[in-house]
Amino acid sequence: LRQATCLFPIFRPSEAMAVGLRASSNALRQLTMRTIRPATPVFRLATKCCQGRQDFHGPSFWNARSFSVGKDSLDEDTTTIVHFRESKTPHPLLAKPHQQGNAELSISLNHIWSEEEIQERLDNLYQHRPKSMTDKIMHRIMWSLYRSFNWVTGFKPVNTPVRAVEWRLIVLESFAGVPGFMAAMFRHFRCLRTLQRDHGWIHTLLEEAENERMHLLICMKMFKAGFMTRCLVMGAQVFMTPFLAAIYVVNPGAVHRFVGYLEETACLTYANIIHQVETKGTPLNEAWSHLRAPGLAKAYWKLSEDAMWIDALKCMFADESNHRDVNHTFATMNSDDPNPFVSKHRKDAAVAWRLDAQGLSADVGCHKTLEVKTKE
Repeated sequence: LRQATCLFPIFRPSEAMAVGLRASSNALRQLTMRTIRPATPVFRLATKCCQGRQDFHGPSFWNARSFSVGKDSLDEDTTTIVHFRESKTPHPLLAKPHQQGNAELSISLNHIWSEEEIQERLDNLYQHRPKSMTDKIMHRIMWSLYRSFNWVTGFKPVNTPVRAVEWRLIVLESFAGVPGFMAAMFRHFRCLRTLQRDHGWIHTLLEEAENERMHLLICMKMFKAGFMTRCLVMGAQVFMTPFLAAIYVVNPGAVHRFVGYLEETACLTYANIIHQVETKGTPLNEAWSHLRAPGLAKAYWKLSEDAMWIDALKCMFADESNHRDVNHTFATMNSDDPNPFVSKHRKDAAVAWRLDAQGLSADVGCHKTLEVKTKE
């Protein structure tokens, strides 16, 4: 187009046209202040057309800063992530910054454990005895994987190395979150396919999957995953997910029984870790007895401000014992039986809401055991 204006001077814009273009450009700039960048093809073409004309004052119009959200956005020290203008209409998911408050509290409600409940479960490590042939097969597979996992991670019941426990918890929680989500997905598709109700199972299964994911996130707040740990996580998902999915299509109860046995081994692992942390002279006691619980754990289980890492471990143990009981119960039920844990979810939500409304916290704490000073 610029070459055409050079060959045919009649097409060159006059002074009046330049004034009109400047006026229209100002209006266009106001409309496209936050959406259009000068690097688009339209702007490049217009720049070429008007290049070299002093009466058009191109540099003042095509300045890149004029099209940014402001000079502050080009300053690295004052960079902001705010892009769209906010309205005062409340977001249904509380996603707007002024609605969030404490972001750690914007998570779903979990059962709030008491010290008495946790101690009762620590004193009674229930283990299901296989009865049917399916139970025996699942039990043998699970305990074979458990012994192999102990050998791979270097886990031992006495004086366990700290590093072995760290990557064991990461791998365990990353895999434990798979069966619940997979089972919920299959039941969801089954409801859509058969045009029937689910009778409340999906919510419990998704709650289990999310709870395991929260365990993983809380562990990641305390220690990082190395290369080998990430390889084990990916290998466990790649191998076990198709295996469990294939079994769930044929026999859903067998998968729930398998998960029940998996949670039994998780309870044994957490109970052993808690015992070692509370026992003076062990590597875990020296490394973990003085650690504070991360803020995510305090918000999730409504722990006090001076809660310790061992308190979070106790809550994880209690959650695993609950998943153990739930899956062993599901293994004995038909697929169209009503979920017996619906009322429990409602009660848990009411307890958590009441604690939030009154500004209270759970009574979980081992400060007398570990002789930990309160937070200054």
